[in-house]
Amino acid sequence: MQLQENEQQLLDLLKINSRVSAAELGRQMDLARSTIHMMLARLEEKVIDSYTVKLKNHGIENQSTCYVLITRDPKKAREIEERMNRIAEVESLVTVAGLYDFIALVRTSGNQHMDRVLTEIAMMDGIIKTESHIILSEKFNRGL
Repeated sequence: MQLQENEQQLLDLLKINSRVSAAELGRQMDLARSTIHMMLARLEEKVIDSYTVKLKNHGIENQSTCYVLITRDPKKAREIEERMNRIAEVESLVTVAGLYDFIALVRTSGNQHMDRVLTEIAMMDGIIKTESHIILSEKFNRGL
């Protein structure tokens, strides 16, 4: 879908703060609130998948975040995707080109919890190899 300039501007504002009211978005974009509502309805139908809660890094005590690089049996890809989707701590799973097949973003309440989740992932049928990279600090995140 090709976005119009004002639709892209609206998405950019929502990426910064998706809780902003339609009235405030209208003021920032110099558009009527009703126009914002119509644009949002169209974007929600075609582009916006969901609105979600993004936790502050310092918001949860002892939080642990990790990127997990995964090599898998190609015949088990769909099964692995479905099982990973059922693990609440897996925030994102993407396919990549290169040495690995998937990269998962995992967020847990602490290192012991992370260890359990990483073990669960590594033990899945069809997982050949995992490589974990614990995030020490986040310098910035645009939510992409």
